[in-house]
Amino acid sequence: MKNKFYFFLTFLLGMLFVFIGGLAFVYSSYFVYTIVVLLGILIFIDTFSYFWRMISGEKVDIIQCLIRLLFGFIFLLFPQLPYSFVVILFALYICITGMSHFITYCYYRKEKVSGRLIFLLSSILFTVVGISFLLSPMVHTKEMTSILAIYSLYLGLKYMSKSIRELLSENRKNTLKRRIRVSLPIFLVALMPRIVIEYINNHLEIEDEKIYVDGESSLEVLIHVSKDGFGAIGHVDICYRDEVIAYGAYDESSTHLFGAVGDGVLFIADKDAYIPFCRLDDPTSHIFGYTLCLDEVQRRRVEETILDFKTNLIEWYPPFYHDKDAHDYASRLYKGTKAQFYKFKKGQFKYYFVMTTNCVLLADRIIGKSGIDIVNMNGIITPGTYFSYFEEESKKENSRVVEKRLY
Repeated sequence: MKNKFYFFLTFLLGMLFVFIGGLAFVYSSYFVYTIVVLLGILIFIDTFSYFWRMISGEKVDIIQCLIRLLFGFIFLLFPQLPYSFVVILFALYICITGMSHFITYCYYRKEKVSGRLIFLLSSILFTVVGISFLLSPMVHTKEMTSILAIYSLYLGLKYMSKSIRELLSENRKNTLKRRIRVSLPIFLVALMPRIVIEYINNHLEIEDEKIYVDGESSLEVLIHVSKDGFGAIGHVDICYRDEVIAYGAYDESSTHLFGAVGDGVLFIADKDAYIPFCRLDDPTSHIFGYTLCLDEVQRRRVEETILDFKTNLIEWYPPFYHDKDAHDYASRLYKGTKAQFYKFKKGQFKYYFVMTTNCVLLADRIIGKSGIDIVNMNGIITPGTYFSYFEEESKKENSRVVEKRLY
């Protein structure tokens, strides 16, 4: 019943997205203006409630009230300005995406990775569109409305169709088809694990959820998230037959741009040693574990992919080998778990880049062979994308997620 209710709410959310997208298409000239004016009215109502509390003798922040009042006036008197700001933010996001695709292309070209041309073409397209929107945001408000309308309609229809399949109890456990996945905006799904652990810490305790099924549960997806820094975005490991496989820029001497770029390093550690190490190394971190039930074909595909990775590795030794006082993450991990570290001889993962060739991409290469349908349309997969996907899967009937744990 709980699962059905969740997907019923998802269906209603899909209908809301379709309704908003339809309004944006039909009334594109007035849609943005109306939304901004409504927001201005809501800000005014909220501000006057603050003033009423002040008149009633309650202590309130006067500066905050005046700032809210200013925003209310701007939204009501100059509704085009807030939307121009939205266009500028969208343009900056598009430019950053284009830049990240160009950096990825340069690394892939250096390693002669096939399919790299698509990154060059997409980087040119994204950069040109982004700069055009930045230079004249007022001119592109109509195009921005159309983009939002198409996005809302598509997202709404996807939510509705997905919910209908679950409400009708369609069995999808053994499907191997990969599909394009359109998720919420990346800045929302990127922070989703962080938002969830705040809710868990402040409101409730959760218990492990188990569903007993026939088949071997040998593959677990571990999604890490902590409160501070890049940890709020998250990290993804794969655990297959109690062997944790993870990828990142663990050679700190090779990193640039605050750790965003560097040599790609893969480590293999024993799960029984790794989980306690993570809890001691960062007491604020949470690890969400999602166990998948694979059939024989899926297990064979996963094992073949892991073997392919291992044949392209060369052993790497963390600084602890040469300096017993070294305190970087790789050294701490080695001391705590005796993990083995490797760099890639060649290929896509030789260089790590936080926006594209990251921990999630390597995990996706492994479990994607089992038919997990996470292929993000924008080419950037965050740990939050994985988290939202597996949270949803854990609520479905006939799902391959057979156990969910919070370490």
